[in-house]
Amino acid sequence: MLGKLKHTAKQTFIYSLGNISSKLIGFILLPLYTGYLQTEEYGIFAILEVTSTIMVAVLSFKLSTAMMRWCSSENIGDKAKSLLFTTYSSSFFIIILLNLTLQPFRESFSNLFFSTNIYSEYFLILLLSVSFEILNLFSFDLLRLKEKSFFYISASILRIVTILVLNIYFIKYVGLGVKGIILSQLIGNVLIYIITLPFIIKNMILKFDLPELKKMFQYGIPLIFSTISMMMITMGDRYIIKYFSNYSDVGIYSLGYKIASVTNVLIIQSFQTGFLPIAYKNFDKPDAQRFFSKILTYYTFVLVLASLGISLFSQEVIDLFSKNSDYNIAYTIVPFISLAFIFKGVQYVYSLGLHFAKKTKYNAYIVLCAAIINFIINILLIPRYGIYGAAVATIISWIIMSTAFYKFSFKYYKVKYEIKKVVLLIVTGIALYSISLFFNDFIFYTKIIAKSILIISFPFLLWIFRFYEKNELEILKGFVKKVFSRKISD
Repeated sequence: MLGKLKHTAKQTFIYSLGNISSKLIGFILLPLYTGYLQTEEYGIFAILEVTSTIMVAVLSFKLSTAMMRWCSSENIGDKAKSLLFTTYSSSFFIIILLNLTLQPFRESFSNLFFSTNIYSEYFLILLLSVSFEILNLFSFDLLRLKEKSFFYISASILRIVTILVLNIYFIKYVGLGVKGIILSQLIGNVLIYIITLPFIIKNMILKFDLPELKKMFQYGIPLIFSTISMMMITMGDRYIIKYFSNYSDVGIYSLGYKIASVTNVLIIQSFQTGFLPIAYKNFDKPDAQRFFSKILTYYTFVLVLASLGISLFSQEVIDLFSKNSDYNIAYTIVPFISLAFIFKGVQYVYSLGLHFAKKTKYNAYIVLCAAIINFIINILLIPRYGIYGAAVATIISWIIMSTAFYKFSFKYYKVKYEIKKVVLLIVTGIALYSISLFFNDFIFYTKIIAKSILIISFPFLLWIFRFYEKNELEILKGFVKKVFSRKISD
């Protein structure tokens, strides 16, 4: 058990290096975006970013995910190469067909989103970037499946560095603004496609398996609806804020969301990337129940601790990186979104049982219902409470979704999760953040020290509430003794 947990942590850490660099570029570019883009322009970029993400989810048909699920068996042999060719070639054909269909309507898209046709070229670039990003999904998912972590990280970092350099050049020196951002992403995606294409070709044979493709579509299509619905929960509020307010509010909300999403990128996405292949290989093992239960507990611990830290220091981070004071209020959104991300992480673990049982249609039902509820709450709250109404709607939606996934998944894959410990972690984090509100009027350095003490106290408070098991305390004691013995010997 301990070995599996260590392997999971190792894989998560390795893949987090690529995601860390992804988030690092966001922080590096914050002074550039806030210095050269007005809040309205940043709002336009946020709308395009959301649109791009949704398009990837729709046009991919989740074929790369289905490929990974089918090829995860240890006894599949050369059939995996046939399945890769089948899914990859199908996706390639779909992308060409959809580009031929959608590109002629880019002016219509510009008018639909921005009530003017001057942004039609943006959608030309966006569609091409989305196309290459979908093809790159196969490369990255295959690298994950084969646990080629060094290749995965190298490709991720190369893409990020390319986008970073081009962003600086296009925005600061050429003055392309938002157009420069999406053009940078297109070039970065094309570069990764060229580099990883030989790896894809090496792992496929020219054999098309139509019967298996039909099964993969049946597996993947429900995931499309669940993914789109989930994206509407996490991103759809930008459209509603824009409708009831303006692009400036969209920009401020998006910045606060981006700061809070450090947890999403560094922990949740890294965990999903590293853990999914491991989960597929452990579902039917004898100790699977205990394994998944402890994974959720430790995972939630990390989520709450990270979310607490980001929420406590969000004001200082935004003040440091933002050159435009109009963005400063964005820090007030961070704790709301951070709490929502905790429930997002929890629901992911709950949902894995439905993947194992291949009951992905329930994923679609649950997330679609949550998206509808989210839309209704947003419509009710945003006109009255603005961006804070959107943040509250996000929290409520993720709570509903995590509860539903737990109940439905338990029917097909019974795991006795440590629910009381998960609740204790979340409540403790909320309590510590609430205490930090009394420090708002302190001078800067005193406030930093006080907040740091709150962070440090988190694991000790859990000990007071008997969170840790006896063997976990023994491991912690051994780790502390090992650290101190090294210091003494040094």
